[in-house]
Amino acid sequence: MRLKKRLKEVEEEFEEHKKECALISKGTPTFVKEDVSHKARRKLGAPVGHKGYWRKIPERIDFVIPLRIAQCPCCGGELSGVQGMRERIVEDLPPVPQPVVTKYLIERRYCAQCDKLVEPEVPDALPGARLGLRVMILIAYLKIGLALPEQKIIQLLKAQHAFFISQAEIVGVLDQLRRAFGPHYAEIEHKIRDAAVKGADETGWRLDGKNHWLWALVNNEVAWYKIHRRRSYKVIQPALQDQKGKIIVTDRLPTYNHLAEENGCAQQTCWAHILRDSKRLAKNYDEARTVHRRLKSIYHKAKILAPNASERDVQKLLARIGELGKLHFEHKSIRTFRNSICKKHRSDLFHFVTNPAVPSTNNGTERAIRKAVIIRKISNGSRSEKGARILETLLSIIETIKLQGKSPLEEMYHILASRA
Repeated sequence: MRLKKRLKEVEEEFEEHKKECALISKGTPTFVKEDVSHKARRKLGAPVGHKGYWRKIPERIDFVIPLRIAQCPCCGGELSGVQGMRERIVEDLPPVPQPVVTKYLIERRYCAQCDKLVEPEVPDALPGARLGLRVMILIAYLKIGLALPEQKIIQLLKAQHAFFISQAEIVGVLDQLRRAFGPHYAEIEHKIRDAAVKGADETGWRLDGKNHWLWALVNNEVAWYKIHRRRSYKVIQPALQDQKGKIIVTDRLPTYNHLAEENGCAQQTCWAHILRDSKRLAKNYDEARTVHRRLKSIYHKAKILAPNASERDVQKLLARIGELGKLHFEHKSIRTFRNSICKKHRSDLFHFVTNPAVPSTNNGTERAIRKAVIIRKISNGSRSEKGARILETLLSIIETIKLQGKSPLEEMYHILASRA
């Protein structure tokens, strides 16, 4: 029994790293880019006939200031009466606010019923924090929302607000906010678990120089992130319990097959990944052009039918997939790809043609994970477990607020103020 358990663990680890090894074994390093110097470059500027862009006039005007002139600015001579007026709209920012320091004289009184001294809560500040909520939230947004390094945050606050803060204080601020937003992070996890449709993706992450993975579960309203050392379905399985009748949009990573089996969810395979992979094969093998051409045609037809396709329409699409699966190919890589699409993921291809809530790609999830990729490029990952927990929590909060079309600064303040 112990050997079977160990064998299963080894097989899972093998699946995790097989995709990485396949990329490495192809020989060409991932950092080698295609030479595009010989290709025609697009002309600068807008295309001919393109409608021009100009800044819209704001609906709200705060001040109307008449400007009068008494003498000619060129020669200083006298001027005639007013010949006309013209308008000019100028948008600007108010003077930069300077730090406000508040001393609270906190009254303490004895409660006989509780047998202890009690005092009122300090407004607009976390318990024990030396900094107010607004500056703490601004620091979090600059660091996580805009991916700025600590040194640039220090320089910005000093130059614009005459506010002085150290790098260690920034880390402390982020950790305080991570703990304060903990309940809201848990709420996001519950919402993504209850969502009927969600996308899943993962990307590499470094934690103290060691390889880890950053996972993302995203739908139209919330984004949930988790950093873990493994690329196994068990990482996100606790967040996706009881998924019967629900759909998860994936990129055909074997991990999600195990997740679907264990948690009872259906998969919608990402067609952007399918066509990208078939195009790559078509570039390397002439016989793969048929596969790419047919898959493009099938997807085009499916997009026309979506989201109001009938069961008969779905069966016709699956029949075309079946015809593709019967073709013979010489190269093993083409056969492997064909079998993956036409056999293993056959039932995962067309949920989107009958359900308007299901997208045909996981592009939305990849967009949500792009912010983490930018942060990784700047910081090279996390230095500690605490840093990883800070990132996954605050990134979940900020990206969820952005998905809901709200202001991160104001909404983060509202969340913490309402919990006080």
